[in-house]
Amino acid sequence: MSSNISTADASEEVSSPVLAEAESDALRVATFDANLSRSSSGDLFEDLSVPGTEDAAEVAKVIQQVRPDVLVLTGIDTDAGDEAVEAFNTNYLAVGADDSDGMTYPYSYTAPSNAGVESGADLDRNGTIGGPGDALGYGDFPDQSSMIIYSKYPIETDKIRDFTSLSWSKMPDNNIPDDVSDLERDILPLASVSHWDVPIDVEGESVHILASSAADASKRDKAVARNQDQIRFWEDYLDQDTEYITDHRGDRGPIEEEAPFIIAGSLKADPNGHGPADPAAISSLLDSEAITDPQPDRTLASGNQDQEALPTDPDARYHTAPAPEGSQNSYRADYVLPSSDMTVIDSGTLETDAESRENYRGFFGMRSNDSVNHIVWTDTAIDRAISKSCVVSREFWMC
Repeated sequence: MSSNISTADASEEVSSPVLAEAESDALRVATFDANLSRSSSGDLFEDLSVPGTEDAAEVAKVIQQVRPDVLVLTGIDTDAGDEAVEAFNTNYLAVGADDSDGMTYPYSYTAPSNAGVESGADLDRNGTIGGPGDALGYGDFPDQSSMIIYSKYPIETDKIRDFTSLSWSKMPDNNIPDDVSDLERDILPLASVSHWDVPIDVEGESVHILASSAADASKRDKAVARNQDQIRFWEDYLDQDTEYITDHRGDRGPIEEEAPFIIAGSLKADPNGHGPADPAAISSLLDSEAITDPQPDRTLASGNQDQEALPTDPDARYHTAPAPEGSQNSYRADYVLPSSDMTVIDSGTLETDAESRENYRGFFGMRSNDSVNHIVWTDTAIDRAISKSCVVSREFWMC
């Protein structure tokens, strides 16, 4: 499976109307399920090839307000590969609007995913072969609603590990349903989109970005089981006794011991049972001693100070997405989880700007025609030796 690494000129704009720029000795990592997808291959790239497409501009504005050093962007069509990556970087992220300054990333990564790839089997049991339910990962065409990593820091291309082709059946004690045929067991990969380990060189130290976009448990019958195992994969990857994991080069085994890492992406599961997924795997991951769950609380964007627009459920301050059934319910779907030996300085889940209550659907003040998810971010100290007894605030931190 081929992969794409690209570079672009860095932008020096630094202002933000919502958050202070990450401190010079801090790393800000964010994930955002952008919902930048079209029904046909090539359509999104055509829209991104020129500035001015409304939903892409809204997504760029959200990113510009948080200004992450590393961004795991999910829910975006990558069928045009590097060209789509650069088009969004140049025509949208670089273009400032209203109170958001433009920005660009000098490094980026994408690779083919399983989304929309024909399986040749009737996976959804509808009597015909073909369509999104029969793809290796749900989708109408290859690389629909997939992933990109953008980075301020160099990507260590020779150390990237891609687990997109890892067979689901290779996972011990997997949750593959009993009605899955032997043929389907042979062809189904674990990932419905991708699982990547992308090391970033942060001032001389490799920080591993463990990126994935998990199965939406509402899409098809097998998705609940697959979502469980896709999340469990990361817990297995952190276990030094794991043997079954094999990457795209044929190299076996888990992440290198004591390597700093940050799990980031759309896992589409809530530990409190909200949303369509089973909470068991995400609860186990969040309870792992290997990671820190910052439990990012809401950060209100400029102009969105009306608390009545926010949900009242006590768990909802951590929620990042509306329930797939389209109700006013919401759940925690998107995560940025640093390794436990990294010092968390700050974190948040960004609320979107609200110019008019009449244009909003009541879920966190999110416009009905915009991305339905919220961007989640976490700041960690670049120097892991800094004491965890530091005093922290949103504006500064000191020891």
